[in-house]
Amino acid sequence: MTSKMLAWLVACSTCASTVAFAQEEPPPVVPYRPSVATPADLPAPGWPELEAGWNGAKGGGAARSQSVPLLFKMAWNERWGFLVGTDVYDRQRDPDGTVVSSGGDTTLAVKYRWPVQERVSLGAQLGVALPTARRPFGSGRADWNVTTIASFDVEATHIDINGSATLLGAADDGQGRWKGGWAVAGSHPLQGPFGVTGEVSGVAQRGTSAQTQGLVALTYNASRRLVLDVAVAAGLSRAAPDWQLIAGMTVQLGHWF
Repeated sequence: MTSKMLAWLVACSTCASTVAFAQEEPPPVVPYRPSVATPADLPAPGWPELEAGWNGAKGGGAARSQSVPLLFKMAWNERWGFLVGTDVYDRQRDPDGTVVSSGGDTTLAVKYRWPVQERVSLGAQLGVALPTARRPFGSGRADWNVTTIASFDVEATHIDINGSATLLGAADDGQGRWKGGWAVAGSHPLQGPFGVTGEVSGVAQRGTSAQTQGLVALTYNASRRLVLDVAVAAGLSRAAPDWQLIAGMTVQLGHWF
């Protein structure tokens, strides 16, 4: 998948959305980006969404790196949905000046949401990362992941807590094949269409240094069908990237069923 294909997808989805929205009032989108933590909530059934963005980073094993992530989300009822994601483009410059680029692995996931109470939901997500990326962006083997999710509201603040475990298809010598992850994010509406998100997240794997980072994001609700975001993340451990700059959008693709 190339950047031209991404632009084509966005353009087509916008045209389709315009026709659909002229006929009925759409439900609001449910952004998962730009934080690491994902909410238990699903998009409205039959109203798929596309997330796209750009990430730039410095440090964390590479002098500079950038990626263009893409995620398609659809729910077929109030409790079940699926996700398809990839990095349209990955580029990394090593400290010695070597530059490599590739597309990313392709992730497929099924997600379940369990509404416990009006303001509390639990969720689980099971997925596989197919080896579509070249080294060093991919290992050439499939990785399996399970993520547990707890989402709840405290007054006007929404909280998402995630815990994940990934079984790697391949690992370097001396490293474990299991990788654990966690994330805690809180989002709060500001005046008008703006909102703010704060998050702390981390990754741990046997034989490697743990990575922890903090993130602050600003979101703008352009409409019920489009949310824009920008975020800055800073490494809280030596192994994490020194900083990251993130920007993107979540757009609705119309009413499919």
